Amino acid sequence: MTDSDTFDEFERLWGSYRVCSDAAAQLATPSFEDDEIMRMAIVGFSYQQKTEEWHREHWKLAQENLAECDHLKDTSKTKKFAMLALGALLGLYSAGKIDDRVYRLGYILLPGFIMGKGGAVEAL
Repeated sequence: MTDSDTFDEFERLWGSYRVCSDAAAQLATPSFEDDEIMRMAIVGFSYQQKTEEWHREHWKLAQENLAECDHLKDTSKTKKFAMLALGALLGLYSAGKIDDRVYRLGYILLPGFIMGKGGAVEAL
């Protein structure tokens, strides 16, 4: 997967946000992950790697990211999409489809991707 493929992955997830949100609402998870926003990360992960491969370390990374984007301006939908995309990055990394550099690049580009969508986040 190349750098530009990361952006394409974000676009694909953007287009399937509602389906992913519905899947997250139905997903049964262990109690420490029983939060709709965090379930979005698991759904994103499952696009790239088996859901059973989701581990507590993935959850911890997603929690750290959520804390970073937990600003007053961030809406629930913004956070949910960020977790969906981060989950996909973690799945790609876990599956060996991307290396450290591409993972970090995707992580860095994600806020800009979301900002570039502007108010469209609320229309998801």
